[in-house]
Amino acid sequence: MPFLRSALAGILRSGPLLWTLFVLWLGILFFFSSNESPKDMPTLLPHQDKVIHFVFYAGGACALAGALVRSFSLRGAWLLTATVAVLALAGALDEYNQQFVPGRQGMDPYDWAADIFGAACGVVILGRLRRVIEADGI
Repeated sequence: MPFLRSALAGILRSGPLLWTLFVLWLGILFFFSSNESPKDMPTLLPHQDKVIHFVFYAGGACALAGALVRSFSLRGAWLLTATVAVLALAGALDEYNQQFVPGRQGMDPYDWAADIFGAACGVVILGRLRRVIEADGI
């Protein structure tokens, strides 16, 4: 576990790495948004697609919020607002793009809500991770 905390601390201290992770996240988002959904994907949970949206956007929020902290020293409400605004826009563009992809629906307000909620939770998760790492003196 100490190795994992140390590695995470290193990632959270590297602004360029966090920006790279966020740009990679955007690329993955665009790739999946522009392709058909797998038809044979098993359903493991009710509303599985909303869970996927939530988790994916929480991850994107961790990368973006970390980059904003390192690059612009944003904290608190400013960090939450900036991160959620950027990811809400990304989610809206994602939903808009999907309506033109064969086999995709797009423009689902519940997907967008899951994106926004996931982004907000991702910022909170990042804040808690940062506090744990700082408390350990890593």
